[in-house]
Order: sequence, then C-alpha cells, then structure tokens
Amino acid sequence: MIFSSTWQQTGSTWSSPPSGPHHALLAVPLADEEFLLVGPPSMARTVDADRLRTAPADAPAALPLVAYGEELPILRRYWRSEFGHRPINPVALVAPDLRAVLAAVEAGAGISALPRYLVEPALAAGRGIQLHCSEAPPLNTIYLAVRRGAPANPALTVVRERLTDAAAGWGEL
Repeated sequence: MIFSSTWQQTGSTWSSPPSGPHHALLAVPLADEEFLLVGPPSMARTVDADRLRTAPADAPAALPLVAYGEELPILRRYWRSEFGHRPINPVALVAPDLRAVLAAVEAGAGISALPRYLVEPALAAGRGIQLHCSEAPPLNTIYLAVRRGAPANPALTVVRERLTDAAAGWGEL
C-alpha cells in the first residue's frame, strides 16, 4: 500500500494519481487536506492588515519561507491557487518533514503553507497565526494505492478496508 499526494514515475510528477486499466497502481482517494498560510505571531504583526486585504500576495512578499521541499511544492500550490503566481519570497529553511516545518515556523524562522490538521493545535495555543483566509482554501487529495493484480494479502486487505472506512468520517483534514 502506498499513501501519496504526489505521484512519480521516472522523473515525472502528476498532480493526480496515475490511472487507466494498464497502469500498475489502483488509487482510491481517502481525504482532502486543506492548506493554510501560517506564520509566527512576531512575523504576523509585521504584515499590514489593510495591505493583506487589498493586495494579499504583496503583503507577505518580504517574509521568509519555510518549505518541506526545495521545489516549494505546498507553498507553490498555495501561492498559485490563491495569488495566481509562484512565491517570490526568500527561502529561509527547507525541512523534509512537515512537523519540522511547523516547529521552524513556531520558532520564528518564517511563514509556510501547511495542512490544517497539523497547524490547528499551534493556532489554538497562539504559537502561530493564519496569515491569509481564503473562501476556498487549496486542497490536496490523499490517495491509498495498491498494485493491480497483486496476490491478495489478507492483512493488507483488512488494513485497506479499515483505512477506507475510517477515511469516510474524516471529511476535509
């Protein structure tokens, strides 16, 4: 079983799962995760609230970014979806783990776009602030994939069924 929101095959990346009867994987969507643009309270205070309302892409443009990949996959998706272009901000830190990105944001290293389920505790505790509110926040679909035609493994079948059943109650993450 594979969990993925980014699919790769010989250097190509798809924004949706590979499909078709001849593809080796069968992918089933489990849930959508919602992305929020967040920053530490100290940095959020430097963003002009009026400018954030009137020119939301320009207001945080000088703030450093904390990303989980050098290609800025989540940040790039957020910026393109919300502001119509890639971020122009300087990149302060790249950490290949979303929990590390959140910890760096909380410590004041910069701003980032992260899944709602991950940042909600920090927002509730005042360790982070949502910098931009969207009518329809960018989503990322999480898939469960299995190899087509693979011999049935009873344990994997149970795991797949339980995950699929549980995901039905997750809604948006």
